[in-house]
Amino acid sequence: MFMLNKVIPALLVIMLSLGGGYYVLAMENDHDNDSGTTVTPPGDHDENDHDHDGGTTVIESGDLTIHFLELGNKYVGDCVYINYGDVDILIDAGSRTSSSETITNYINEYIQDGKIEYVIATHAHQDHIAGFYSTKTTTGVLDSFEIGTIIDYPKTNSNTATRTNYEDTVKRLCAENETQHYTALQCYNNEDGAQRVYELGPGVTMEILYQKYYVDKASSENNYSVCIMITQDGRQYLFTGDLEKEGEDSLADYYEEDRGGLGHCVLYKGGHHGSSTSSNKKLLDAITPEYVIICTCAGSPEYSPTNENQFPTQEFIYRIAEHTDKVYVTTLMVNYSGNKYESLNGNVIFSIKEGEVVIICSGDDKVLKDTEWFKANRTTPDAWM
Repeated sequence: MFMLNKVIPALLVIMLSLGGGYYVLAMENDHDNDSGTTVTPPGDHDENDHDHDGGTTVIESGDLTIHFLELGNKYVGDCVYINYGDVDILIDAGSRTSSSETITNYINEYIQDGKIEYVIATHAHQDHIAGFYSTKTTTGVLDSFEIGTIIDYPKTNSNTATRTNYEDTVKRLCAENETQHYTALQCYNNEDGAQRVYELGPGVTMEILYQKYYVDKASSENNYSVCIMITQDGRQYLFTGDLEKEGEDSLADYYEEDRGGLGHCVLYKGGHHGSSTSSNKKLLDAITPEYVIICTCAGSPEYSPTNENQFPTQEFIYRIAEHTDKVYVTTLMVNYSGNKYESLNGNVIFSIKEGEVVIICSGDDKVLKDTEWFKANRTTPDAWM
């Protein structure tokens, strides 16, 4: 494969793959944090570091860009920021309340009018919603911007303080401001002023997809996840929160019957941080993903002491490898007990330029299979040989 490298004023390296039909842009590591703690390249972080921006990328006005964020601490969590001209969308705000500063500082570089038009809270777990609300020591994302519309989970089994704090914040915003609040089910049903499909601009829509746990009771909170499809000039980008096998099967089956299938997705946010419980065969076969970006801390023992079950898991890798090797991961665990983590790909920005996919990484620009972490911790699937 022929590679053309071009350096732009010592900050940006552009690699254009003429054979593969995609660009990868990697910014020089210049991570900042607001705690005053020195950050050592390539992004070695201490748990007390509340923020690092990974370098701000200049994006042309009007471009659709999708940002997968690092969250300023060692914990696994989700946060995806989408910008399209004057329209700003935030899907989740994990992983802890301290992440709100990291998220706010990052998206402030892109939001021009102080407003987030659409906020989506996929489900009531702290690694997805804790950054939304304020505490005595932090200002939540929802209190840092004007909020247009909030779309969240129709059902939950959660009785945590995290859920209560998030929902109380939403109620306050709706009462005090002009914020609109709908569940995903209201959106799907086009009721009470909610919409199934939101027109974001010429050729770009956001569709609230249906899955059965908007109505049925689930044993796992993850299966209540709100599912979103962004479509840009016929290209599809899928976000499923932490949806697990039962929910994924429901999603795939429903749209197979409804419209002949979900259809090919150029971009898929790796479900449930690359867990073995998500990104199952039926869904992957339905969407045949081309690019997969995962918000996670690779190799973290937070949810499992067993190496192969730490995100992204070996099972996830085997399944995703049948479709693509273009897999990116935000963060890498260095020492969990020592609160040390660093950027893997870092903040990852996905966009389309002149019909080609562009990936910008604030950290390493290697796909997962080419990273040192993968080589030391995972078995390479035959499809990636």
